[in-house]
This record gives sequence, C-alpha cells and structure tokens, in this order.
Amino acid sequence: MKLARSLFVKEAILFGAVQALGLWTAFRFLTKPELGHLVQDVSADFHFTLTDFFILAVFIFLFIFLAVKRGKASRFFFRGFLWLIIFSGAQIVFSLFLRPPFALLASLAVVVSMTVIPRVAVLNIAVIFGLAGIGAILGLSIKPIIAVWILAILSLYDIVAVYWTKHMVKMAEGMIASRAIFGFIIPNKFSGFKEKISAVQPGVDFMILGSGDIALPLVLVVSIARVSFVQAFIVAGFSILGLLVTHLIFMNQKIRRPMAALPPIAALSIIGYLVASLI
Repeated sequence: MKLARSLFVKEAILFGAVQALGLWTAFRFLTKPELGHLVQDVSADFHFTLTDFFILAVFIFLFIFLAVKRGKASRFFFRGFLWLIIFSGAQIVFSLFLRPPFALLASLAVVVSMTVIPRVAVLNIAVIFGLAGIGAILGLSIKPIIAVWILAILSLYDIVAVYWTKHMVKMAEGMIASRAIFGFIIPNKFSGFKEKISAVQPGVDFMILGSGDIALPLVLVVSIARVSFVQAFIVAGFSILGLLVTHLIFMNQKIRRPMAALPPIAALSIIGYLVASLI
C-alpha cells in the first residue's frame, strides 16, 4: 500500500484548515445572537422540486458545454464563478470581525490577490476563505440528517459523473484550461506552491482536490455543531480519515486516472456522524 506521506500532509493541512476555519465561523455565529438573522434554518421545508431539478440540469449542462468549448466565454464564466465563490465566502468570514466596508474591501483584496498573483499558494489560501465561509453558512442552515442525504446523493452523482458519463472530468479539464481551478492545488514538492497556475499539470507534479470534496463534509460538520461541538470535531476527524482513504486509492492506482474523491470522504464523514450520535 503506497502512501505519499509528504503529499498527504499537505492535503490534510489544507483540508483541515477549511474545517477549522469553518467551525470557527460557525462558533462565532452561534455565540453572537446579533448575527442570528444572517442564518436561516431551511430544513423544515427542504424539498427538491421539478423546477430545482431543471435549474440544476441547465447549470450542469452549461458547465459541460463551456468546458468542452474552451473559448473566451468559457474562461470568463469559470473565472467569474470562481471569483464569486471566493468573494462570497471570504466576506462571510471577514464580516465576523470587521465592519461591513472593511469586510468588503478585505474580500475584494483576496480576489484581486488571487488574480494579480496567480500562484498556487495564493489560490489555495483564497479557497480556504471561500469554502470555509460558504460551508459554514450552508451547514448552519440545515439539519445534520439533510446534510447526510446531500453527501450521499452527491457521492452517487460523483461516481456517475466521473466513471460513467465522465462529464465531471470534462468540466475539470475545462476549468484547468481556463486557469480557474475550483479547489486545492497540491504539489508534490513544497516549491510547487510558488508555481504559476498556468504551470499546473494534474497527475504530473500536482494533485487537485475539488471544492465539493472539501466543502460538503464541512457542511455536515457545521450542521452538527449546532448540537455539539464535540460531535462536530469527531465528524471532522472522520472526514480527514476519509481524505486519507481517498489518497490511498488514488496513489495505488495502476494507471493514474481522475477519481471520484467525494465518496470515501463522505462515507467516513457519515460514519463519524453515526459514531458521534452515540456519544
């Protein structure tokens, strides 16, 4: 069983940073009553309608179409979407300790830095802020059982999209070509953090962990934080074990190919939820 220890340590640090910052964000929201109006529990009337399915289908089709086309429209769309995710999530985090104008400026600074300094380390830091903020808000808005169902359903979707239809692979290739990578870029060597985004070639000297594989476990962790932070830390620990399983599966492929990373992480996170529920 092959374990690339240095590579996994980098994965775990980046993944853990999102979990930690997301939990801190949730803690601040839960302990500051004046922020309660910013988080609405939507679990009571949570349901997936035919309209929701249609919107999701159109959105996925748009992603696939632009990924295959790979023109100026593709680059503009993917970069714009990435900037929006980073800006929105960072603003959630910064709003907890900065006044609104300064939180806005700090969020803009993160996006501008990511654009002006297109280096691996800068993108990873921006992704930490973006996913921690969005994951925390989503987690605080739903009950744990809903988060479990979301993880289970999207894990199944991930398997179909990577191994059967393979449109997730096309989408990833399109995003990489547009230099708008939705997730962490993890280099084999520490010097790789200084590389330009344009130099990133997955499977050679870099590994990419998608944003969904990072943020979705956080949604479950934060949803449990409403009940118990001890239980939330247990689930976060299990999600990192899931990351280790994903790493081992990826590294021990006979032929290195893109893989569905979410299912192992989601499975261990859900197991962690079941274990934590017994405490």
